[in-house]
Amino acid sequence: MNAGSHHLLRGERLGIAVAMMKGTKMKKSAILSVLVLGLAAALAAAPASAGTLYSNGAANDEFLGWTINFGYSVSDSFTLSANSTVTGATFDAWLYPGDTLSTVDWSIGTAEFGGASATADTTGVFKETNEYGYDIYSESISIPDLPLAADTAYWFTLQDASVPSGNPVFWDMNNGPSVAWENTLGNLNGVEEPGSNSETFQILGNAGPVVPEPSSFLLLGSGLAGLAGLLKRKFRA
Repeated sequence: MNAGSHHLLRGERLGIAVAMMKGTKMKKSAILSVLVLGLAAALAAAPASAGTLYSNGAANDEFLGWTINFGYSVSDSFTLSANSTVTGATFDAWLYPGDTLSTVDWSIGTAEFGGASATADTTGVFKETNEYGYDIYSESISIPDLPLAADTAYWFTLQDASVPSGNPVFWDMNNGPSVAWENTLGNLNGVEEPGSNSETFQILGNAGPVVPEPSSFLLLGSGLAGLAGLLKRKFRA
């Protein structure tokens, strides 16, 4: 082998080595790209934490309450500003002294008194005893993930409220912006006095898709790490 051919051989080897180094860098870059894209996709799917999707204004607790048991039901309108997943609701209840609300039937649909429905356990926080002698509670219920569309008129209905004593339960009227209907009286606007309308409530949940749980992020990280390992082993082979 003469000097020229030896020089050529060294050049070929050098070229191969450089190509291998470039290939290794490209492979590492590909792995990094996969990891970054996976993480970006996970973050893009995670909206803000659960919060208030709709509020019908501040509670009154002193003006009037409508019966939501003994066959009576009340339905209030609401509209969401974004596609959302509803996970709960709150409302103010008037109870006889010593009573504790146990359960209530709720429904949410595009018409009064209709739509998805279930019986929910209630969690109450005592607020005050009003001037009429009723105990006022802020009640919370959970709603299984219920997807609702933006800019659509929905109705939130409460009925069949249950207390161990069997006494009446009343839903606080606060004259919020919602429209309210009662199943025996119809539209409640102005029934008691001009301008009186709708009840105290909030619709709770997430705007956008459901927030992934922390365990989902851990699984995603493990999966991406595993994918990176497989790619490295493949490239080395």
